[in-house]
Amino acid sequence: MPPLLPGKTKTNWLAKGLKIAGAAIATVWLITILPYILLFSLILALLLIPTLRRLRSELEQTINIEPTPLTDITPWHQKLIKKINNWRVK
Repeated sequence: MPPLLPGKTKTNWLAKGLKIAGAAIATVWLITILPYILLFSLILALLLIPTLRRLRSELEQTINIEPTPLTDITPWHQKLIKKINNWRVK
């Protein structure tokens, strides 16, 4: 057996076995729960269909609305400064 470096310890066979057993249990559990996850996602998708239809119809209604014209809210003194600057450039 080669000598161990400082700070290194032998791998405990019990810890290794527990890690492998935990991984096996987690794998079996995930495979077991997968059909329930798929069924839940299918039910959720079916429940979302009416909501998405309503959202689509509301979106189509808002697209057909005529936009209101923009209102210039620039203060009068900035408009005056802009006119003076345009007058100086010409």
